[in-house]
Order: sequence, then structure tokens, then C-alpha cells
Amino acid sequence: MTQDKKPPVWFWALGIFALIWNGLGIGAYANDIMMTAEKLASMTELEQNLFVNRPFWASAAFAVAVIGGFMGSIMLLLRRRIAVRLFLMSLIAVLIQFASYFILDGYADYFSQNGWFMPISIPILAVAFLLFARWAEKSGFLR
Repeated sequence: MTQDKKPPVWFWALGIFALIWNGLGIGAYANDIMMTAEKLASMTELEQNLFVNRPFWASAAFAVAVIGGFMGSIMLLLRRRIAVRLFLMSLIAVLIQFASYFILDGYADYFSQNGWFMPISIPILAVAFLLFARWAEKSGFLR
């Protein structure tokens, strides 16, 4: 029987951060799929158009991205190798989802009004979580 390598404290801190970040993504997705007519009516006309006209594949990619990232975070904290594959799946879905922002009309206007922090930070963190999980796997912290 081989002895597992004990991860450093900051491994757990980053794993918890990943879990919280991806948990917020789950919350955003839940908000998205439980959109009521009242919530939709409270949006600007641009936001309403983007929400109503969003293609199915962009919504599906959103679901895969947040669920994959959340499950990857859980598996990372459980120190399971599958975390790497889940984070990879999440990153691919993030890239597909965010591709819609650049090929569908209106998203650039929306982001220019509301800021680019989230559209930039989400793909960067998706890459970072994948790289962190790969590093943890290569370091022997995942089994």
C-alpha cells in the first residue's frame, strides 16, 4: 500500500476558493433557469433581448461549465484524479459559452455598459483551476 502525499495548507485554501467560486456559478445558473416574467421585465431592453434570443447551445454550455467546475472542486477537495477531467470539461464549456459573446449581436454592447470583469475572470479562473488540478495530480496529491 502506497502512502498518500499530504497536500500543503494552501492546497485546501485554493480548493475551497474553487468550490465557493463554482458554487456562485451554480447560483447564477439557477437564477438563469428560474427566470420569472417579473425578473425579465425588470431587465433593460438589451438584457431582455440577449436572454430571450440566446441559443440553446450557449445555455447548455453554461450548465456544463458550472456543474463541471463545481463537481471538479468537490473532487479536488476529495483528492480524486477525476477533478482534472471535470475542470477540463468545465473549461471547454466556458470557452463555448463565451464564444457566444463574441459571435452573437449585442453582447459587446452589454459588456461595454456593465464591465468586463466577469467575462475576463471566468475563463482565466477556469484555466487556473485546470492547471492547479493538473499540478496536484502530478504532485501526487490526487489519487
